[in-house]
Amino acid sequence: MAVWVACTVVVLVSGIYVLRPLFRQSAGNFDVDLLSETELDRLLDRKSVVYRNLKDLQLEFRMGRLSEDDFRQLDEGYKNEAALILQRLDQLDASEHLDEMIEKDIRAKKAKLFGTATRTADSSRCPSCGAPRIEGKKFCGDCGQRL
Repeated sequence: MAVWVACTVVVLVSGIYVLRPLFRQSAGNFDVDLLSETELDRLLDRKSVVYRNLKDLQLEFRMGRLSEDDFRQLDEGYKNEAALILQRLDQLDASEHLDEMIEKDIRAKKAKLFGTATRTADSSRCPSCGAPRIEGKKFCGDCGQRL
């Protein structure tokens, strides 16, 4: 009888522990910005997906899994979508910003690798690793440090 009581208590306590988060009120401080992406992030992700799909499409066609008509239709659709994405990236001046970000990132990594601390209190860079900040992000994309 004592075993049944002990088992029942253990099951009830573990059930309360597991279900407790479901009934707790939210603190209201959940940072939605952590989950949000910038338009530049979405466009760059979509561009890589479209390029990968184009490569896969060409492979499928060369392997004989697609007819020539299907290949041309899908190829045209992907190329049109890629052109629209590239136009939008140009509108955002993303290519200039990407080049700057890459150069800054290379300098920061060289400084970190060779021990030449050239970090400044620049608000456009991560205070921990010196990587360039991405607009709208609250954490560094390289080291994960809160900005």
